[in-house]
Amino acid sequence: MKTVLVCAVLLAAAAAGCFSGYSDDSPSTDLRVRRGPFASEMILSGELEAARGDFLAVPALPSWQTAIKWLAEEGTSVKAGEVVVELDNSSLTTDLETKRQTATQAIQELQQKDAEWTADIEQKQLDVEKSRSEMEKARIDTIVPRELISKRQYEDKQNALRRTTTAYEKSLDLLTSARSGVAAERENLILRINKAEREIAVAEGAITALVLRAPRDGIVVVRDHMWEGRKLQTGDPVWVGFPIAMLPDLSTLRVKAALPDVDDGKIAVGMPVTITMDGYPAFPFTGRIEAISAIAQESQRQSLRRQFDVIIAIDQLDPSRMRPGLSARIVVRREAMAGVLLAPRAALDFTGSAPRARLAAGGTKDVKLGSCNAQECIVTGGLEEGERLAPVVEVHRG
Repeated sequence: MKTVLVCAVLLAAAAAGCFSGYSDDSPSTDLRVRRGPFASEMILSGELEAARGDFLAVPALPSWQTAIKWLAEEGTSVKAGEVVVELDNSSLTTDLETKRQTATQAIQELQQKDAEWTADIEQKQLDVEKSRSEMEKARIDTIVPRELISKRQYEDKQNALRRTTTAYEKSLDLLTSARSGVAAERENLILRINKAEREIAVAEGAITALVLRAPRDGIVVVRDHMWEGRKLQTGDPVWVGFPIAMLPDLSTLRVKAALPDVDDGKIAVGMPVTITMDGYPAFPFTGRIEAISAIAQESQRQSLRRQFDVIIAIDQLDPSRMRPGLSARIVVRREAMAGVLLAPRAALDFTGSAPRARLAAGGTKDVKLGSCNAQECIVTGGLEEGERLAPVVEVHRG
């Protein structure tokens, strides 16, 4: 009663604020200390995800960046071989045309050179035959006995033989050199052509690889944008190795939930849970906490809120209702005890240094409490089964 009088004085002095206390006009609700089962629960939010699946990522490309040209909608059912993603190939197409022109020019140059080389070699072969013929003619002339001709004639014939022999050897060297030069130049041109054709094949393969197809039948799950907290969409830039979509293995579905960092330690691996998907509230599923991340991460990029990732295994999957990405409400059963002494929270005052119970007969009593849920607390001392309590009423001013 004194507390209420103090409140009245304070109400006259200020216009805002509140405090907890007891009211003599407490409701007559029958609150009793009872013995019964106790359950402590915690509610988390999360969504279904697949632990395994086939990822469709940006393939190795001559350039490290591209963009999404077309993307199948989230949840689309696809057959093996159907297109899921098309990436921008404009730069590769332009580059491919340049490479094809380079290859065509090299082939045309080779054809032109082949004609020139053939004519040149034929001419040098004719020169060799002509010089051989002249050499043979000069050799025949030297067969005439020396005593039958004059010394001058003899020397002239010998000089002619040496001259024609030298001319023949020179023409032969020119032919050999021309053939060697032609072979080297031809090989270089062929190497250029082969290089251009390899580059064309690489570019064509890259263009083909920019069309990402489903490796098997499945459901398309579009990946999140790395920085913007949304699903990827047409026009977004992507890089080599960047995952764009996934075909999940539905037999590995699980729930990924978020535990705020302020609740660290309140749940543990192995605790049973009840999972209710937001889209199917009438069909709850059971499961257990399988893993809790060791480090809290930012809930969103540049966010001050941090959370632990909680992985929940589902006891029995329902392929007709469960799809990756569906949001779910998870109720974690932290404690479950039978036959414990319980006091209603409505009759307990936690404002002091120690909890106190409001007695129906008037006054309060110090109590020792164990775990609490939203409705009741376990009584470990201070109250007896059957004791009647009164509700604690908050008196507000303002």
